[in-house]
Amino acid sequence: RGFTCSLIGRSGDSHARSQNEMSMPLLIHAFSAGLVAPPAGTLIVGGGPAGLATAIALAKRGYKKVEVLDRLPPPPAVDDTAWSDTARFYLIGIGGRGQNALRKIGAWDAIEPFTQPVAGRKDWAPGSGVDGGVLTVRADRPPSNVIQRDRLPSCLPPPA
Repeated sequence: RGFTCSLIGRSGDSHARSQNEMSMPLLIHAFSAGLVAPPAGTLIVGGGPAGLATAIALAKRGYKKVEVLDRLPPPPAVDDTAWSDTARFYLIGIGGRGQNALRKIGAWDAIEPFTQPVAGRKDWAPGSGVDGGVLTVRADRPPSNVIQRDRLPSCLPPPA
């Protein structure tokens, strides 16, 4: 079911592209609209928030054999005692847009119990000392939630 589409480039030029040359968002839209069948398998490189969200969204759209590769080994179970080890505390913040994206793919309720809300951030310049940081609190935004980076995938429910 090959087809050709027109894309408008940054310069305003219209380019006809074949199915094999389409941009990924347009190709995903074509799969969703039933214009072409999803691939037999999909490989996503990177198990961070964007890679995991992409895998979940594709699986919910009916993609089969969605596989995520990451350089890190699989994390311990979400309730494992390893999470009390402060060496594992490479925290990532999930702000309002990230929380909304996770809600849209049905993952936020599984992740939120393992996060901690934070109202701001403190940045230090090299050599500034413990009390030398600059605190920033954004009252115009909902608080971000933080979670250990490698705990995030362990919070997600197994695929159906």
